Formats: sequence, C-alpha cells, structure tokens
Amino acid sequence: MQFLESSIIGLRSAVITLTRRATPLRFILFPMVHVAEQQFYDEVAARARLCQLLVAEGVPARDVPAQSWMARHHRGHLVDQGTALRLESLGVPVRWEAEPGTGPGPGTGRAVSRTADIAGAATIGLIRKFTDPLNVPSVEQAEANDESAENLAGNWFGRLLEHNISTVRDARLIRVLDEIHHDRAAEPVTAGVVFGAVHMPAVVDHLRGQLGYVATSAEWLTVAHGRS
Repeated sequence: MQFLESSIIGLRSAVITLTRRATPLRFILFPMVHVAEQQFYDEVAARARLCQLLVAEGVPARDVPAQSWMARHHRGHLVDQGTALRLESLGVPVRWEAEPGTGPGPGTGRAVSRTADIAGAATIGLIRKFTDPLNVPSVEQAEANDESAENLAGNWFGRLLEHNISTVRDARLIRVLDEIHHDRAAEPVTAGVVFGAVHMPAVVDHLRGQLGYVATSAEWLTVAHGRS
C-alpha cells in the first residue's frame, strides 16, 4: 500500500478509507507532510470536516506557542502544517495523540515545557530550511517495514531515532485507535487520522492485522506540484 508518491509531476498523498464488515465505524487516513502547498492543507481540511472525530499528531497549538509562532513565519509558496491546517477550527472533536491519557508516563500532555516548545520551534525552522516536499521520497508499506528493520539492526543513532520518533509515537497512536474501536465500533462514525505519513504503515498493519479492517478506497491529493 502506498501512502506518498513522488514523481516528476510532484508529491501526492493518498487519503485511504478503511472499513470493517462487522461494524459501521470507519477510519480515514490522511498521510501528512509537514511542509506543503496551502491547497493540500485546504483539501485535507475539507475532508476532515466531514468526520465525526479526528486523531491528530502532537498537542494543540495553544500548548506550544513558540512552535505556533515559528509556523506562521514562512517565505515562498510553501507553508507549515502548524499554521495552514488548524484542526481545532473545523468544528470536529480532536483527540491529540500526546494529550493526557495517551502518553507513556509523566511529562506528556498539556504540560509541555517551555524548553521543549522552543526546541520544537527550532525543529520547525530546520525542517523549513532543509526540507523540500519535492525531495520527499515515496512511502510504501513494504519499504517502511524494511527501513524499520534496518534501523533496528543499524547503528545506535538510527535505533535512537527509530525509537523516539517512530516506535513511541506509533505506540501512542495505536493505543488511541484501539480505544476508539473499542468504544465506538458499533456507531456509524468516521474517525479521521491526521498524522505524519511515516506512521501510516504501522497504523494500517494494526488496523488490518489486529482489528480486521480493510482498505476500501483511496484518493490522491497533491502535496506539492513539480517544478515546470
């Protein structure tokens, strides 16, 4: 299953719907790229607004004022997700992955320290400076699994990144999805998962393997157009 497709025409993201025959709850996955054209975020917002519940990466913008400030200051035609996609304004309840009750222990949730906020703002600046969406590689389920295995067997820095950026956040996200499935599987609810594309292979593996969901449709959205 492909989540991002990079080609000469640009970068595209696949919005994927997963359903389960026995119950009406469905999940719609929005594989995100954190720097993109405004139109991409507008199209995600239009579709996310039709959901009854959203699961999103990180914490609300109000908890990270430095990151929010940095996201608002950009140049050129590309924008940051933090300012271009305000999920709180869509009128849909948002379950933030790192809010209280979803983290592994103390230190997660709304009580985000000033130091962590400033560090996150600096990260946004680095991402904007060095990341071009047109250089982002395609993300496929098989390739992501291969890369994860390579990191586990690779050097200590690769293993550290794999654990802190991927493994921990994947686990928190899957925990939230399990709760939604347990609590609302019998309801005709659409839950949108607005999360970084690199986390989507783990999501699909879990939903399909453990909970019995299947992918029933996909729609491509353009993240950034190719250079003419």
